[in-house]
Parts: sequence; C-alpha cells; structure tokens
Amino acid sequence: MWAITRGGFKQQLFNFPKTLRRPVVATSGLIRAPFPAYSTGSPNNAPSKRVGTHSGSFHCDEALGCFIIRLTNKFYNSEIVRTRDTKVLEGLDAVLDVGGVYDLSHDRYDHHQKGFEEVFGHGFDTKLSSAGLVYKHFGKEIIAKELQLGEDHPDVHRLFLAVYKNFMEAIDATDNGINQFDTDKPPRFVNNTDLSSRVGRLNLGWMDPDQSFEKENEAFQRAMALAGSEFLDSVRFHAKSWLPARSIVMECIADRYDIDPSGEIMVLKKFAPWKLHIFELEEEMKVEPPIKYVLYEDDRGKRWRVQAVAVSPDRFDSRKPLPAQWRGLTDDELSKEAGIPGCIFVHMSGFTGGNHTYEGVLAMARTALKI
Repeated sequence: MWAITRGGFKQQLFNFPKTLRRPVVATSGLIRAPFPAYSTGSPNNAPSKRVGTHSGSFHCDEALGCFIIRLTNKFYNSEIVRTRDTKVLEGLDAVLDVGGVYDLSHDRYDHHQKGFEEVFGHGFDTKLSSAGLVYKHFGKEIIAKELQLGEDHPDVHRLFLAVYKNFMEAIDATDNGINQFDTDKPPRFVNNTDLSSRVGRLNLGWMDPDQSFEKENEAFQRAMALAGSEFLDSVRFHAKSWLPARSIVMECIADRYDIDPSGEIMVLKKFAPWKLHIFELEEEMKVEPPIKYVLYEDDRGKRWRVQAVAVSPDRFDSRKPLPAQWRGLTDDELSKEAGIPGCIFVHMSGFTGGNHTYEGVLAMARTALKI
C-alpha cells in the first residue's frame, strides 16, 4: 500500500500484487468480474480515473457502489482511493459515501448530508445509499451490456427496476436504518445472514492484533468482491431466468379464460418460476378476480400439480387453500373423498396437491373453487 500523510489524515491507495489484478471487463456484452481490480498505484500504470470513498470501517453500500461504478465506461478499471482528507477527495474523479455532497454533474454520491432525500423513483420511495445513487445513474448501462441491448430497450428498463426491487433497495434501506416492517413488535427471529450483515463482518475485528491500513484495505477488497459478485448474480439471474419466465406467465394469464370460465385457474404451458411474476402481472394486467390456482406438469414424475396462489408474495397463507376435507389424504382415499380419479395427495396446509393427469388436476381446481 502507498500511504501519503496530508494534514493529519492518511490517504490510502490500493496496491495489490499483480496476480490479483484481474480486471473487470465487458466482453461481448457480458460483464465478467472474477476478482475486483485495483491499480498498482504505479505512475507508469495509473488508470485514467480515481474513485474515492472513506477510510475506516466500511458498509455494504460503499463496497457495492465502488464495485458497480468500476463496471461503467466512464470509470472502467478506476483506482480506489480510501481517505477522509477533504483536499484529496476534491481532486478525485468520483466520490462515494463521503464528502457530504450529492452532485451528479461532478460525480459526487454521498447520502449523509442534511436535506438529502433522493429516492430511486418509479414508485420506490426508500431513501438511497451511495450504492443506490450509483445504480440509479449507471444501472441501465450495466444491464444493457449484460443483455446486449440498447439502454432504451423495454427489457433493459424492466430489469433495471427488478434488480432495484429485489436486490438494491434492501441495501439502501439497511444503510439508512429503515425498518422492513411497519410495526413496533420485535422480530420473531434474528436474521444476520443478509448481504449487508455479511459485508459488515468483513471489517477488522476489535481484537485483531493487526489494525493496519493494509489489513483494512484487504478487508475492503473482500467486501467489494462479495457485494459485487452477488450484484452480478442478481443481474444475471434476472436476465437469464426472471425475464423469460415473465413472458411465459404473462401469456398464461392472458389465456386463463380458455381454461375455465371463472378466470381463476391458470395453466403453465411450460413450467417457469411463476411466483416471481403473478402478483405484479395481475396488477399490471388488471386481473379480476385474482387467480386462485396454478396448474403445471411435474417433469420429475410426469404428474400434474395444482398450487394455491398465496395472499401476497411474502405470505405463506393462500387465497383459497384446497378443501380442508382433502388435506392430508393420498391416493385412493383422496380420490374417493374428492370424487375425482387419479388423485395423488393434498398437502396438510392445502397449498398444493397432485393428480396423475391434467384432466384430474383441473377437476380438483374446479371443484375446490366451488367448496
């Protein structure tokens, strides 16, 4: 590490061995980041841009923000400078999570200053962290590279919103101390397995005998790698799984009246993770009455399943569980009770059941609607 003392503060520049300098690159439109890249600090090999954040204890938002901004064309492969020296910060090309300024025109992305109330928009009202600010302004560029599409393509916009909702917003909320639930009741269990908690545990321990700047920067490198890899996992999941599934579910919702005149039964022509989409699409497509059951073929056993739709994405209880008198029964006993041949089972909670045939599972759903 190269440390320069200025005005009582230590400016910290990453200077890792060249074996760790595997760059974040955009190849054929696909973002590849096996390790976060850092400059050696050598004047003969200095990157064109320098991005600053604060030294000392770190959080998930600046670790992720630094990772994301280095994926962009403007700050590709930039050097990371960790310091609280205001004079040093003033001379950097971008500054995240320190400095008390949010100014897009000068690439300043702090959120701690009085009066800061910036949100993502598009219906989201959670106050942004430094990572959220970087994503708000550069997220479409990164997603467009992954999809190999223009930034104005509708699918880029869909993923831009989906990644914020399902990944970024939690980091913004956690860093700003916003509770997940509007209640004064204590949580029923402790959950410290979220990304922000795991990044936080990468800070040097208070009993660690080596509290050097070198060790601190090594810890920050690991934090960037952890947060960044999960960010890219989320982007790629939404590109390769979430988006194709959305198209399938949308088509099946549109065809629901061909299945049953009630419009409350949907059949997946091809299995896809429908739970990720059905609630948003029902609202978007103004589905009324809401869908009660989803039918699909279980490819593992070439049997058919009926699943009751949950009340909401974060609830386990169903809009209309399968009938109580069916629950816990199997095979012939269930078929006799339901009056439907080929029944296999109904779960004790009534959220799902099975039948050997499509006709049988459709009969189960239709009968359940009437009970």
